Amino acid sequence: MIILNMFNFKRTFHMATHWLKWLFLGWLLSFSMSSYAAQAVATVSKNIVGVNEVFQLTISVDDNVNTNALDLSVLDDDFNYGSPSVSSGTSFVNGVVTRQTEWKIAVAAKEIGEFTIPSFRVGASQTDPITMTVMKSANKTATSSSKPEIRIDAESNKDHLYVGESIRYTVRIRIGEQMSQAALQAPSGDGLNVKQLGEDRQVETVLNGRRYLIITRDYQITANKAGDILLRGAKFTGNLIKGNRGFGSTLQIPFEQQADDLTLSVQAKPADYQGLWLPTEALELEQQWQPDVKEIKVGEPVSRTITLRIKNAEQSSLPNLNLQYPDSVRVYDETPIYGSDNDFTFMTIKQVIIPRQAGEITLPALSINWWNTASSRQETSNIDGLTLTVLPGDPSTQAYLPPQALQLDNAEQVPGNVQTEIIHDRGWWPWLSLCLGLLWVATVLLWLTEKNKSKQRTQKSDSKYHESLLTPVDGMIKSLEQNQPVQLQSYFHQWSRQNPNHPRFKELDTAIQNIMKSHYSKNKHQVSEQIQRKTLEIMQDLNKNTVNIVKNKSSALEPITPD
Repeated sequence: MIILNMFNFKRTFHMATHWLKWLFLGWLLSFSMSSYAAQAVATVSKNIVGVNEVFQLTISVDDNVNTNALDLSVLDDDFNYGSPSVSSGTSFVNGVVTRQTEWKIAVAAKEIGEFTIPSFRVGASQTDPITMTVMKSANKTATSSSKPEIRIDAESNKDHLYVGESIRYTVRIRIGEQMSQAALQAPSGDGLNVKQLGEDRQVETVLNGRRYLIITRDYQITANKAGDILLRGAKFTGNLIKGNRGFGSTLQIPFEQQADDLTLSVQAKPADYQGLWLPTEALELEQQWQPDVKEIKVGEPVSRTITLRIKNAEQSSLPNLNLQYPDSVRVYDETPIYGSDNDFTFMTIKQVIIPRQAGEITLPALSINWWNTASSRQETSNIDGLTLTVLPGDPSTQAYLPPQALQLDNAEQVPGNVQTEIIHDRGWWPWLSLCLGLLWVATVLLWLTEKNKSKQRTQKSDSKYHESLLTPVDGMIKSLEQNQPVQLQSYFHQWSRQNPNHPRFKELDTAIQNIMKSHYSKNKHQVSEQIQRKTLEIMQDLNKNTVNIVKNKSSALEPITPD
């Protein structure tokens, strides 16, 4: 009995010991895991830094965790920071498995003072806070490195101007830093209209061994009201890309710098000024005639090119040049050309002028009043008109002419009779016969040559004669088919003088004007087939009616028979 009890006791003790071992092992495992979960560490490369001086913040966790588990927004209030560089890995050394996830972030303090990098929670782990001391400059070298190598300057070509006058405002930016999202805000001011001129100009240069990018931009600033106006300078903004060698990431530090403000003194328009208000330092008015002649024929075009150049002026301030031409000419205006050249804004207009009738015509002059802001007085610029003597045009371009008598050359020349003289002296007769024979052959050849020339002159005369027989309607049809707008215009004038009250006058006039505009406009284009076909139908209808009238008149005449 005693032996049996001893055996039961040993077995019970053995089982209890076995369970205690497993309980102790479980406790060790749980203790190890709790200790392992707490291993999250934050460190910095330095804790005394200058403003905007970059240092490195490193956060490591002894486990493989989600790389997006780190929230850096707790740094927003006091620090600028870049995108983190993340690394993770697993190692197996001497039977021990080690896992680690690490974040490296470039950080810079915004202001001077004592600041705390707060603790970061990564999963169940949390880092300790870190105290940072931020100075104006951490050391002598930090003074130069903390100040960005960026400079913005601005200047204007004048600060005293009149209402409606413009100035040129030039901004130059010297950049010696790596930047992103750089932008230049235009200057501004109450009562000022600001417009950029052209494209930016960029050039690279090296100063003291350092490379710089220099950007230049021009603005045109126009005053809309009088008084002293504050012109707020242009502002340059962007992000500085910072980071030291060995850092796993870079950060972007916001940056902005503004040019100095200017005060503009703007004077009002003088009360005694006459005409359209044009304030400027210089105004140039020029013209060119092509061809530059004093005489011209009906239907022949002459072009007039007028160029107006105004210094320190907006395009919208350029005047409309309205010229009143006499009714004896037709004028076709091309679209004005606008542009800028240095400080000048220019406008070029071109007009094609076609005389409609013979005689003396006077083309108008042009005068422009403007205010000289340099001398503070009113001036007038002029270009002269032109007096032309208009001669009747050629048969193909002038009024309808009656048939002209032909003046044909008497082309045929009949050779004279050749008389043969009988010479009894045989000594000279053979030689004389030879000479006479040669003369006769030459005479025949000359006669044949002159006969051919006579036919050619007769054909040319007949051609001129038939051209002179063209009616205005026939001439218009021929000119339209041969694409000769000047002759078409001339024949139309002939027809209009003969038929001023014709019911289709307005319809034909509109069609011909469209054809002329398409030919003389700056952007020449072919006349649409619809317009050309419609115009041709009108002319053919007119020609048909004219033929019918002529036939009716001919049938009304009684036949003439000789007595």
